[in-house]
Amino acid sequence: MSQTVPGGSRTARHAARPSHPVVPYSPGLDGVRAIAVLAVLAYHLDLGWAAGGFLGVEVFFTLSGFLITQLLVAELYRRGRVDVATFVRARARRLLPALVVAVVGILVAFRVVAPESGPDLREHAVFSLLYLQNWHLLLAGVPYGEPSPLLHLWSLSVEAQLYLVWPVVFVGLLAFLRPRTAAVVTLAAGVLSAVVLAARFDPDGGGLAYYATDGRASGFLVGAALALVWRPEAWSHRRSPLARNAVDAYGAAALVVLLGELVVASEFDAGLYGSGGFLRTGLLTAVVIAAATRTGGPIAGLLGNRVLTAVGTRSYGLYLYHWPVFVLFRDVGWAPLPRDLAALGVTVLVTELSYRCLELPVRRGGIRSLAARLGYGRPEMVVVSAAGIAVVAAVVVAGTAPAVAGAAPAPPAPVASPPPSASSSPSPSSPSASPGPGTSSSLPSRTGDPVLVVGDSIVLGNADALLAVLPPGSSVDGKVGRQFAAAPSVVGSWAAVEPGPVVVVLGANGTVEPSDVDAVLEVTGSRHVVFVGVEVPRRWSEPNDELLRATAARSDRVAYVDWPGIVGSEPGLLGPDGVHPGPRGAELLVEAISGSLDRR
Repeated sequence: MSQTVPGGSRTARHAARPSHPVVPYSPGLDGVRAIAVLAVLAYHLDLGWAAGGFLGVEVFFTLSGFLITQLLVAELYRRGRVDVATFVRARARRLLPALVVAVVGILVAFRVVAPESGPDLREHAVFSLLYLQNWHLLLAGVPYGEPSPLLHLWSLSVEAQLYLVWPVVFVGLLAFLRPRTAAVVTLAAGVLSAVVLAARFDPDGGGLAYYATDGRASGFLVGAALALVWRPEAWSHRRSPLARNAVDAYGAAALVVLLGELVVASEFDAGLYGSGGFLRTGLLTAVVIAAATRTGGPIAGLLGNRVLTAVGTRSYGLYLYHWPVFVLFRDVGWAPLPRDLAALGVTVLVTELSYRCLELPVRRGGIRSLAARLGYGRPEMVVVSAAGIAVVAAVVVAGTAPAVAGAAPAPPAPVASPPPSASSSPSPSSPSASPGPGTSSSLPSRTGDPVLVVGDSIVLGNADALLAVLPPGSSVDGKVGRQFAAAPSVVGSWAAVEPGPVVVVLGANGTVEPSDVDAVLEVTGSRHVVFVGVEVPRRWSEPNDELLRATAARSDRVAYVDWPGIVGSEPGLLGPDGVHPGPRGAELLVEAISGSLDRR
């Protein structure tokens, strides 16, 4: 499919001028890539100083929008048209081979070390290869942070979907609008994307908005808008020194702020979703990109140094391989530092092999040569055939058991849950909703005032067992992905009509703020309150637990359930995800919650 800008239009005459015939290589952009991927790696290692490292993905989105639009602009200026089909095939030849190898390698590795993960991996693999992983995760209610070795490929799906749509939109815009006007429209579309994300986001466990393409397109569109108007060669040589210095100064300031965000931003900050936080990151990245592409500028020199460019040229492989390697090393019983260093070492080794043996040969025409040897007339058929084989391998290698979305216990994710009621129980369609074998308790049913248990998927998966031992009329209000910030509202609604005690089982999904803990105590009045300790393999686990423990120590009406101590007392109480209790763990959790109601 080829699209041509109408030759008689004023815009077409402007676009046809050969003022931008090629896309020059900018080492500084490899430095931007390096910052993004290093931030993601640090974040996935749960390093405390990289709490905002997840924003590295937004940096990638913005950079992708800029580079892809640069290519489209160059083709339009050079040929007067954009061949969308050829453009998409070129992107597939560049990106798909490494993805196929990564997915098949992950399937084989986990088939050996964790064969029970086969059905889930098969589903993730197929959707990853189809570049639909983000929508699969969203619709299946799979949370970000689940220890699936293919979870991180959601971002590649977002980019691929934008690669398909944007060239058509791009040509349509420039058919009727001047580049500067098209840039304004594109930027407005980025703002609209941020508005869509804000409207869809539910602060009470609504993080799945994180995956949706339309809500995550803001950074990509910001980068695209920049490419429509930014001419690095003009600013590098022909602009006045004052203008060049201004670009460098703004770029330096934006880089400092961006690095600060990568350190201090919180994925649990509702403002990130509701107040354009991702859009802000995209705008900062765009300013850094402008400075990084101004040849001879200090920011371009800083970001284009040899170390950062080496990392940046390998950023695709680092992103592909780091997460499955990190997941493999999670269960290794080593101290954190040697475990993390080993995981990084393996990641770098695999990435380098992929870069030298696969990515570089592909860039140098290896697929074209292979197609000729195999008798394929078109190189992209090799890629399509390999992808098809990989899809079949995903089904065969990962096992033949039917995959059920959300059947295995998963870390919390936002899906609908039942409102508090006298007979509240988990929705059968929710992940981890059904109690596993052995979760029933032999404890006698309690008497007295009804009890409210408010929590996340840990509570949701054990609702029946809890209701079996709590007094009649009790309510279990569990919602997958729920944050502690939702507790004051839920507890307040209960306390307005019921006099009974309250049990809070929250803090596994993100940081707990002291103000939210105080708000729970305020709305409960003089009622007995129980806080259940936090035990999850994430960086916020220990601080959250310390806060809840300290709160209980300060008040006679507050009890604390030492869930971390219970988990540490007996191996195997938690399931494979290190979050949800197994059968024996569920029994002990229900017993501990029931017993805590006596501590008044």
